Amino acid sequence: MDEHTGATGTLAIRGPADRRVEYIRGFGLLLLIAVGGLYVVKWNPYFHRALSAASTHSLGTTFVFGKALTAPGASFGAAVSYAQAYFKAVWQAWVLGLFLAATIESQVPKDWLVRVLGKTSFGTSVLGGVFALPGMM
Repeated sequence: MDEHTGATGTLAIRGPADRRVEYIRGFGLLLLIAVGGLYVVKWNPYFHRALSAASTHSLGTTFVFGKALTAPGASFGAAVSYAQAYFKAVWQAWVLGLFLAATIESQVPKDWLVRVLGKTSFGTSVLGGVFALPGMM
């Protein structure tokens, strides 16, 4: 006999306390990964970059130009170089996005997602935008 079936082998219905634990565990893990990951990937680096920009009045070099004053000429080598520099700039955010997506898929209760974000209303779009705000650059 496992936790989901009764003595007769039928599927046992989980009570509100079980659902509450599922919600707390799912949202707690999602919040932990989101806050910790966004701090490491976005908030802390951009905070220090903002302090640097305020003191030097410059955003620094770009990964397109580097220290050069003009963009490199169009070539396959320049495209590969740009792709490598871009990947180095975004790989951590990409990995965090995968972790968040996997956590939402596996830990956040599906009924909540459908109930709160599964509508085609304006409010749902606004709520989705609000959820995305902490990850903006």
